[in-house]
Amino acid sequence: SRPGPPSNDINFTKKEVKGKNYVVYSGWTQITEWEESPKVQIKVITWEPQNLRPTEMGELSSWSHCFTLDSAKDPLVFHTMVTSNTSTEAVLAEYEQYVQTKPNDLMNSHINNWLSLRRIAGKIRIDGYPELARIVNASLYELLISVREDEYWSSSPGGITTDSYHGHVFWDFETWMYPVFLVMHPLLAKNGLQYRFDHMAGARKKAKDNEYEGTMWPWESAFTGDEVTKSVVPTGIFEHHISGDIIFAARQYDYLHRNAKVRREMLCPLAIETALYWTSRVSEDSEGRFHITGIIPPDEYAVYVDDNIFTNDVAKISLLYANECRANSTWTRIANNMYTEYDPKLNYHPEYAGYEIGDTVKQADVILVSFPLGQNYSTSSLLNDLAFYEKATDPNGPAMTWAMFFINSLELASLAQDIVKATHQYFYKSFLMNVKKPYYVWWETPGGGVDHFATGAGGFLQTFLFGFAGLRICYDSKRPEVLARLKPVTPVELITRIKVDDIHLLEGKVKINITLERSATFISTNNEGLYLYSKVKGRFDLKPHMITEVPSNIGLQDKDGYYLMMEKNLIPIF
Repeated sequence: SRPGPPSNDINFTKKEVKGKNYVVYSGWTQITEWEESPKVQIKVITWEPQNLRPTEMGELSSWSHCFTLDSAKDPLVFHTMVTSNTSTEAVLAEYEQYVQTKPNDLMNSHINNWLSLRRIAGKIRIDGYPELARIVNASLYELLISVREDEYWSSSPGGITTDSYHGHVFWDFETWMYPVFLVMHPLLAKNGLQYRFDHMAGARKKAKDNEYEGTMWPWESAFTGDEVTKSVVPTGIFEHHISGDIIFAARQYDYLHRNAKVRREMLCPLAIETALYWTSRVSEDSEGRFHITGIIPPDEYAVYVDDNIFTNDVAKISLLYANECRANSTWTRIANNMYTEYDPKLNYHPEYAGYEIGDTVKQADVILVSFPLGQNYSTSSLLNDLAFYEKATDPNGPAMTWAMFFINSLELASLAQDIVKATHQYFYKSFLMNVKKPYYVWWETPGGGVDHFATGAGGFLQTFLFGFAGLRICYDSKRPEVLARLKPVTPVELITRIKVDDIHLLEGKVKINITLERSATFISTNNEGLYLYSKVKGRFDLKPHMITEVPSNIGLQDKDGYYLMMEKNLIPIF
């Protein structure tokens, strides 16, 4: 047979594989991300059966064939296989194994692989609210199909299901999807960080092109790691919080899993080079305060603003983490004197310099400084932030926003009972308007937008890990035995039980089972030497493979909840 018309995208050449009916078309991509970007080799392997007779099709004969089957022959089966392997010999071996596999065996293999992944990745079980349970399962599926255990890659907001956002990687991964992997499947989280590490050259190039030092991470990243945001879109030039988002994600991995080798070889190099960028990016005023000006915050309705509180805070955190990797007095001085927007008269945090109450915002922005960033602002100011920005947030904004309102208001509910009802409303808003039946697919906004919106799925799943379970990742060099904090909360109406299998930390796992009936939480682990401690309830030893019952709603009596701790003699060197 003959190939089709020449491709505009790939310059294919033909190579026959002797002894088989295989034809290998090998070529290189013709269009690259940028002029200097490398081309990629592509191979297509086809099989040409011998029991087909080509029949010319008139004017179309130059590029196509019509085949007539011999009716006396057995039915012809065509096999199609897609693989990420780049070796021709390996692919042919895979194909030989594939064609010899019976369809039922192939389906069983597929099912078993998914079951194995679910055992590793864990699950979130919901009792009493079947439709919510289906949404949770669909959301976990949406995330898990977007990444692989054997690939150092990240995920686009639309995963692999759509071509939305051109398949590019944004802050969506580190901020919205990654936290779920970090807790439930650390290898997938680590792979996402490895993708960034492997593409530091692109971040260095962007920094150099913009006359900064270190690594200035691209707002949109793809195959090469270069900035691939279209030049007409201002986010690629001004949305700088992505550099802090990546380092915050690295710090969270470091604190939760405490792997010295990963820290030394990947996490600290990421942090140190990004600290060089922030050092060259900030400006100092006459009072010794540092500012980040001329940016786009997570609220992308605001363009070219100064001192966005989220951007400044995430930059501060990344500088302090870099200092933990390699002591640097300049980094700590900048971090400790980073300017924070605050209105003392109204006791709230303006989103940026010049923000006025009532200005519409696109999505969660100021709300994120408490969770996930963990900044310790006054309770009264955070309550006002929730109230002011709930009214200001665009009701047609992206799906993940209300999940953050829920998590943050739940944290504050124990301190201000009058917001409990609003807290429940935030939870339902986090999914009811954005999940579409019958397959419970996430949409970017209530009105549509991107379908299969993995970002929304990730934000929603965080409500169970960091909301109902009250998980917070902790690290204090003076108290290394503190691993995390748990503050389990009795489920909202309709939900009778929330069970999280598993929360991964260090080399082990913790299971959490929160029930409505007894307002109790049941915790088990396979780790040695773990225990819970509350200033009010005291100590609860977590013996391996045994269930320990503790009261839920601990936050009503102890705002710190339970500290998940490990005996000092078992703490890994870190």
